[in-house]
Amino acid sequence: MRGSASGSSHLAGTATDETPLGLGQVADDGAGTGAFWAQVLEAFGLALRARRVLLVEQTDAGAWLALDQWPEDAAGHAGDSELLARAADQASPSAAYFAAPAGADHGAVAVRVEPHGSATHPPTVVVALETPLPAAGAVLLARLLAALPAQRLGGASPLARQEIVQPQDKARRLYEVLQLAMRLGAETRFLRAAFSLCNELAVRFACEQVSLGWVQSGYVRLTAVSHVEKFDARSSASTELESAMEEAASHGAELFWPQPMDAPVRLHSHQTYARQQGVGSMMSMPLQLDGEIVAVLSLQRRETGFDEQTAWELRLIGEACVRRLQDLRQTDRWFGARWWFAAGRWVDQFLGPSHTGWKLAGLGAVTVLVGSALLPWPYRIDASLALRSEDILFVPAPFDGYLRKVSVRVGDQVESGRILLELDTRELILEESMAVADELKYRNEAERGQGARQLAEMQIARARQQQAASKLDLIRHQLASAQVRAPFPSVVVEGELKKNLGAPVRKGDLLVKLARTGDTYLEIEVDQADVHEVKLGSTGEFALVGRPDLKYSFVVDRIDPQSTQREARNVYLVRGRIEVGYQPWWRPGMGGSARIDVGDRSLLWVMTHRTIRFLRQVFWI
Repeated sequence: MRGSASGSSHLAGTATDETPLGLGQVADDGAGTGAFWAQVLEAFGLALRARRVLLVEQTDAGAWLALDQWPEDAAGHAGDSELLARAADQASPSAAYFAAPAGADHGAVAVRVEPHGSATHPPTVVVALETPLPAAGAVLLARLLAALPAQRLGGASPLARQEIVQPQDKARRLYEVLQLAMRLGAETRFLRAAFSLCNELAVRFACEQVSLGWVQSGYVRLTAVSHVEKFDARSSASTELESAMEEAASHGAELFWPQPMDAPVRLHSHQTYARQQGVGSMMSMPLQLDGEIVAVLSLQRRETGFDEQTAWELRLIGEACVRRLQDLRQTDRWFGARWWFAAGRWVDQFLGPSHTGWKLAGLGAVTVLVGSALLPWPYRIDASLALRSEDILFVPAPFDGYLRKVSVRVGDQVESGRILLELDTRELILEESMAVADELKYRNEAERGQGARQLAEMQIARARQQQAASKLDLIRHQLASAQVRAPFPSVVVEGELKKNLGAPVRKGDLLVKLARTGDTYLEIEVDQADVHEVKLGSTGEFALVGRPDLKYSFVVDRIDPQSTQREARNVYLVRGRIEVGYQPWWRPGMGGSARIDVGDRSLLWVMTHRTIRFLRQVFWI
C-alpha cells in the first residue's frame, strides 16, 4: 500500500499463514549471535529483493549507528543516509514503514525490533534499501522478529559500527566547516593560518597532535604542529613524521594506522613513527589543489581510531581551506622567493606532459626567434629608379619654312645620319636660281667695266657679284639643312610631328629631342633614412616596369650630396652604372625598382629595424 502525496506509507499487519522462503528457519536456528543476525539480514534482503540491508541502532544523541549489513561488501549510494534515517525514525515493532523519494517506485523498508521485557535497551531497526515493497513479506518479517527470543535481540554484536548521519547533524557539521574556512580566510600570514588550522582540528577531532606538511620540490616539509609554536625540523620525530606524510602523498589517498591484517600494502613509515612515538592511531590525508598534492595533514590519537565519517569531514575541511593556504604561502614571502617559485612552477609545467601542442608551438616560436636573431641575412635597400641618357640633343628648325615630311615617331631608335624630317625647299630652289642669275649678271658687268677701263663700275659690279654669291651660299646651306638627320645613334624621346605636316615652323623652334643610347645610366631615388647605408661601389639589381621578370646588375658610382623633394619626401639621387649593354627595348625615362646590397644583417634586425626606428623617432629614445 503506497501513500499518494508524501511517498511514505505504513504496511499494516494482516493475518497470513505463509512466510517468505528461509524466514521460518531463522527463529529455530541455534547459531551464534553474529550468524543469527547475518541470516536475518540475508533472509530480509532476499524476501524484499533489496540492494542493501542494514541493522542499525539509535544512540542517546539520536544518531543512527550501523551494526551490520548484507551483503558485507555492499557499497552505499548518494542519498542512502537521509532515506535510511527517515524510514528508521518512523518504523514501529508492529508494522513495517516504507519511505520513498517523490515519484520513485523504489524506496526503503524499515522494521523496528524491541527485546521482550527490556525497556532500557536502545531500539534496533532492520532497514532494506531500494526494495519494490512486497507488502506481505514485510509484515510477516515484522511479526517474526517480534516473536524472536529476547536474548537474541539484545545480544547483537556489531561487525562495523558506522554512524548514519542525520540531515540536521550533517547540516550542523557543514556549518562548522564553513565557519572554520571563514576564520582561516581572515588570516593574512601563512604560518599563522597553518597553526590555527592544526589547533582547530586537534580540538574538533580530539587528537593528541595534528601536523601540517607542505610539499616543496617533491618532498614534504613539516610546516605547523598543533599547540607547538616552534619545533625542531631536524629532530628524528620531525623527520619520521615527514616520511609518513610522504608515504601518504605517494599513495595519493588517506592512510590509517593501525592497518587491517589483510591490507595489500604495508605502511612502513607510519609503523616506524607510531612505534617510536607511542602513537595509538594515526591518519594521514593528502590535500590536493587542481589535481596536484600540495600538502598532507596528519592526525594522531593515543587510543581511539579514526572512522570513515572523520575522514569524510577532514576531507571536506581540507578542500575548503587548501586554496586559501596555498595563496597565503605564495604571497607571504619576499618578492625574490615569489619570483623563484613562479619560475619553478613555470619550468615544471613546461617540462611536464600537459599541453604538448602549445609547448611545441612555443618551442618552435623561440627557435625561430633565436634563429632569426643569429642567422645572417643579405639586407637590400629598395628604391625607385628611372633610366636616363648621358647626352640629350634638341633639334631645332634650321630656317623658317613648312614641314614637308616626318620620318620618325617618339620612341624610334635611329642610327647616325638617318633623316628625321624634311622641310619644304621649293621656295629655296627658286631663290637659288635667282641668286645664280644675279651672280652671273654682276660678273659680266664687272668684266665689261674692266674691259672699258671703268674702274668704279667694275668695283661696284664685283661687290654686287660677291653679295649675290653669299646669298647663293646661304640658300644652298638652307637647302642642305632642309633634311634633318640624326648626328649619332639615339632614340627619339620627344617630337610627335606627323600630325603637323605642312605646318609652318620658325627658325629655332624645337622639332625633335634625341637621347644618346650608348651612355645610359640609372637615376635611383634613395630615401633619406637609408642613404647612409649606400656606399660608392655598392652593387645591386634593377628591373623595369615593362619587364619585371628581367633583372640586371649595376654599380653605384655617384651619390648626390644634396637631397631632392619628391612626392613630399626627401630623397637622394644615386647614379648607377649598368653592367650590361644597352638593350633594344630600353627607352630613356623608363621607370622601375632597384635593390641595393649593403651587407648582411640578422633576420630579426631586417624585420624590425623600421619599427624600432619609428618608435625612436616618436618617443625620442
